[in-house]
Amino acid sequence: MSVRTRLMTGVSATALGPFITALVQLISVPAFLRAWGPHLYGEWLILSAVPTYLSMTDMGFGSVAGNDMAMRVASSDRDGALETFQSTWLLVTVLSAAAGAIACGIIYTTPVQEWLRITSVDSFETRLVLVLLSIYSLVSLQSSTLMSAFRSDGQYALGVAGVNAMRILENAAMLLPLLLLRARPIHVAMAAASVRTVATGALYLVLRRKLPWIRLGVARASRERIKELTRPAIAFMAFPAGNALSIQGMTLLIGLALGPVAVATFNPMRTLSRFAYQIIDSIKNAVWPELSAAYGSQNWPLARKLHRTCCQVAFWLSLSAVIGLAVAGPAIFRIWTHHRVVMDAPCFYVLLVVVIASSLWNTSSAVSIAANLHERLAVQYLAGTSASLVLAAVLMPHLQMLGAALALLAVDVWMDCFVIRGSNSLLRDDNTDFLWSMFSFSKLRVLVAR
Repeated sequence: MSVRTRLMTGVSATALGPFITALVQLISVPAFLRAWGPHLYGEWLILSAVPTYLSMTDMGFGSVAGNDMAMRVASSDRDGALETFQSTWLLVTVLSAAAGAIACGIIYTTPVQEWLRITSVDSFETRLVLVLLSIYSLVSLQSSTLMSAFRSDGQYALGVAGVNAMRILENAAMLLPLLLLRARPIHVAMAAASVRTVATGALYLVLRRKLPWIRLGVARASRERIKELTRPAIAFMAFPAGNALSIQGMTLLIGLALGPVAVATFNPMRTLSRFAYQIIDSIKNAVWPELSAAYGSQNWPLARKLHRTCCQVAFWLSLSAVIGLAVAGPAIFRIWTHHRVVMDAPCFYVLLVVVIASSLWNTSSAVSIAANLHERLAVQYLAGTSASLVLAAVLMPHLQMLGAALALLAVDVWMDCFVIRGSNSLLRDDNTDFLWSMFSFSKLRVLVAR
């Protein structure tokens, strides 16, 4: 397939993910409430939240392995790509087994039911549900490792489609017994873990059929390759940590400084303003493996074209969404919140500008991330999100919620300058030409064929 075709199929497959999430939430929430009631459903949410932390066990190796494999495949080094795949798979499997053993030890040797304040589920079922959901989370890491192989050789869209199908199947397996048989939490957890395990095996069979040179095993695994990937993998973990600082950290800070009513107002405004991010992320994720391949083959004209086009599309999509939300946002907010909270209009409009600023640097960051050269970016992001909290703490006593929004905007503008300049440096592109290209509509339709 040409680059254009891979990008279109990749964006289409990735964009389906948010719709699946929305559909699952739309169906599952009333289904769980009807079958179990709010108390048992709330306890299920608590139980299902705990094992999700195990999904960080791979420490970012799955993502950086996908980048490394794509660059090696692009430079005709499939043997090296297989070495990366098997090294990563071995590491993730060992870490998963260790994490699973530690989790089971904690679950069965501590009063976990009392700690979590579970009253609708007995101790035996509580522990078994946690074990099954831990298995689900750890098997999901295997899916992520397989996705790194799909990304490496032009099969990103197929891998995403497989993961989307997996999500649909496992949610159907959870909801059908719930609706038809009023299944208990243990049965729902068992359905989720079973479908995820079987579907991951099926995903591997699809991978083997499309890319026969990829295979599980340890024959090609090497300690040297793991050491080589360790620094970018650890750096990659800065992004979820920074996101947590930006979202949960700002929520906590606003709560401490302005009270819970301010949190109940600010968070919905921020969620509404970020509506366009799902689509922008779909574009970034589809371009990501193509940038890795272009960087690996040192095809700088293609890499620059991908970077410019991706940023241009993200900019105009975010701008269009912001204009629409500036007009319709207040009405949507009132309907969404049932008039229970009052929108702070100046704060909301600043948050809309934050979306435009953030979309540019977030999209441009795909260049350094795709090349596994994101260590400086990770440090800057952590420093920036930390600085936003400090700046918000200084501004909020004087400007209330507007101070928090301005702090977010200041850091995103600073990140724009740092990230875009760094990406252009890696791609040997001119900063001025890049900025002008954002307004060059004649080039928006053009993507060179490989």
